[in-house]
Amino acid sequence: MAVSTIIEELEGELALCRGTIGKRVSNAALSSEDVPKSKEFVGTMSACNVDNFLWRMENYFRAKGIMDGAIKVNIASMFLTGIAFLWW
Repeated sequence: MAVSTIIEELEGELALCRGTIGKRVSNAALSSEDVPKSKEFVGTMSACNVDNFLWRMENYFRAKGIMDGAIKVNIASMFLTGIAFLWW
């Protein structure tokens, strides 16, 4: 009987924690001004650098709320420099 009471109390506390975390996450949305710009991509021949650039750009788009593919391409092209810019 005591174990079931403890379980019920813990389930109640868990529900409160989930509710609190959910509120904090929804209140923690970034405004467009808070999103830092992504680093420029020079065009090095490293798969790791390409992956890092694409990952940073996807995070940038997600934080800005940009969903349209054409807009993503236009914005990403603005972050190209050096050889990558010449290729574009």
